[in-house]
Amino acid sequence: MLSQQIAEIKCRIERSEIGLKDALSIIDMILEDQGTGVEAPSPYEAFSGLNRLIDVTVHGAKVERFKPRSNHRPFHTLEIHTEDGDVLGHLNMIFMKRVIPCYYLVYVDVMPRFRGLGLGNGIIRAFMEFLEDKKAVGLLDNIIPPEDVTYEIYTRLGWKKVGDFFGNGLADGTANYMVFVPESIQVHDLKDKMIRLLFNLRKKRPVIDMHDNEDMVKRTIEEFRSIYRALEELFRGEISSGTSSPLMRFMFTRLTTKLIGFRRRIAELIGYTGGESLEQISLSGPVRELPIQPYSLWNLGKDHVGIWGDDAVLQDMPDRLREMPTSFIEELPFYKRPYFYGWTEKAVTYPSRPLKISDLLDLGFDPTRLREFHHQGLNYIFERISPHFFQSLVKKEKFLRKIEESGSKQRFHGAALRINPPLLIFLDKGNVYVLRKKVAGVHSQEAFDQLKTSPGLSEMNETVGVDRTMVKTMNEIKKWLETRFRSRFRQEIEDLTYFLPWDIETNFPRVRVEVSGISLETVWIA
Repeated sequence: MLSQQIAEIKCRIERSEIGLKDALSIIDMILEDQGTGVEAPSPYEAFSGLNRLIDVTVHGAKVERFKPRSNHRPFHTLEIHTEDGDVLGHLNMIFMKRVIPCYYLVYVDVMPRFRGLGLGNGIIRAFMEFLEDKKAVGLLDNIIPPEDVTYEIYTRLGWKKVGDFFGNGLADGTANYMVFVPESIQVHDLKDKMIRLLFNLRKKRPVIDMHDNEDMVKRTIEEFRSIYRALEELFRGEISSGTSSPLMRFMFTRLTTKLIGFRRRIAELIGYTGGESLEQISLSGPVRELPIQPYSLWNLGKDHVGIWGDDAVLQDMPDRLREMPTSFIEELPFYKRPYFYGWTEKAVTYPSRPLKISDLLDLGFDPTRLREFHHQGLNYIFERISPHFFQSLVKKEKFLRKIEESGSKQRFHGAALRINPPLLIFLDKGNVYVLRKKVAGVHSQEAFDQLKTSPGLSEMNETVGVDRTMVKTMNEIKKWLETRFRSRFRQEIEDLTYFLPWDIETNFPRVRVEVSGISLETVWIA
């Protein structure tokens, strides 16, 4: 039962010496798989006294400023500190002195559990007071979607859209910019100078974003290290004795999957060179040898199995799948995608032993998330996803149906467009599983990685440019989607996943070779 799991963690936290920030990070890791849009009380209510402690912490927090410490950290930083020195949030800004004094607000972040309690407003107000004191203009890029409830957070505090400040005739690319001009500023021809300032800012943005990425990576690495130290403290007894519990394995597996997911994402960041290596997060030998526990074993109170989707498909499914989805699905064989297939050829002991934490670190992804399912002559894939994506998945399914109606007869660089929507969605024990048909293709990123890194494929790709054909085809599809559906489904279009034709057994792309060149036969989107 989840209540037993919560009680155990609560007891461990009370016995340990970890602080509130680390305790909240640990609790978030436990409870992030609970709740799928169904109204429920805050999971933090299970930890008696925690909400009161959070309120006390917020009221005792103060904003402090730090100047750049070296050429490697160009940001002026405002940080929200607790009385014990923990950082609950921060604001990064960069000083621009050409034309007129200006501070560009690069990034504001508040710890998730402390959002909505006034700390975000407080740190922005502190920034505005700082601008007033320095007699400098403030600029920011408001990328919050207009439909978001926090979209007007800046306008309520006195910031103006650049378009409202200048009127018509402003250059393209500044639609999201906002400006704050303190009363302490007395500058002749301010608007003309602001136009030059915006021009200079646009030239500097790539460098600013690069530094921001570096700073974000540093902070996130430290956050991972902090959580890891807290977990070691919570499970000190088991680590010392060489034993483990399902909860311990679950928590360390969750941390590891988050870590390798972050490692994949930062590889694509502008300016990230690996200088802030994730190897700084060193997992001990006993932790690396832990068998993984990637899915939840705990029910939430009296929760029953929830199933959404095609009733006709559901009626044909095995009774045990309908009644006990988690145990049924987690016993299915792994989907042998190219990433995993190559690893199993090298891993002599697989599959005679359970996967360990060290295996996940070696693989760079969690292979247990995808399972193959053969039933009544059809091939399916089960994917275990975070419940946070449940609502967006339901919205995406409706959008995919619209795409099917409009694009079934279209051709994109010679390729047919097909959708692969969710057939069924299962909710059980805090786990969410999505059933889709198995297609004769692989995820686009996996295809590109194989074409770049697999010895035989990389040489072939350099000669005939399979990846260029794939990119052209995907770009043509994206352009059509943006034209056909305008901006009404902007987020849905960005969230689409592309699957490209691939022979998984031979690890080779499926392409048509013609006199005019090569092309794809089909592209699937999900």
